[in-house]
Amino acid sequence: MKLFLRIFSRISLLSLFILLAACRGNGNQSDISDDLYSDDLAGMGTIVEWDEDALPDSRATIENMSPVDSSAFAPVYFAFDSYTVSPGEVVKIQDVAEALLSNYGQAVILLGHTDDRGSREYNLALSERRTLAVRELLMSMGIGSDQIQTLSMGEESPAVAGFDESAWSLNRRVEFQLMQ
Repeated sequence: MKLFLRIFSRISLLSLFILLAACRGNGNQSDISDDLYSDDLAGMGTIVEWDEDALPDSRATIENMSPVDSSAFAPVYFAFDSYTVSPGEVVKIQDVAEALLSNYGQAVILLGHTDDRGSREYNLALSERRTLAVRELLMSMGIGSDQIQTLSMGEESPAVAGFDESAWSLNRRVEFQLMQ
């Protein structure tokens, strides 16, 4: 029995040290983001690993463009703590894809937003996942990666002020800014 207690106490102590080391981190924001991105992405379906170096640099062209009136495009809304595009929201993305396909000289900036619940880092990562989900759907509809840029806003630009579900549900969105 004494041997069992001695082994159990050593295993418990070792487990505590491992847990503390895992929680400690070094305060580097990129480590926090990397941890958030390493979550299981099964809910997305077609999302691929985001590698800016592997994509053509579209920022130079998009930055030289001017905004076009994007009021015709409704935002894509998301469920709480989700980056999965619901089937009812896909029609909105199809409208944007049709506009881009008929005007190849145009591009789109996807602006990702969250409600104000969660940490700043978490909300920035979640808003990025939302823009990447919409980006992947646009690309699956024939839009080139050079026509799409993403921008994660997190909770910084709410559509509606408020601290209830009616406000939060309108703040969990991806907006479209057409550029020409």
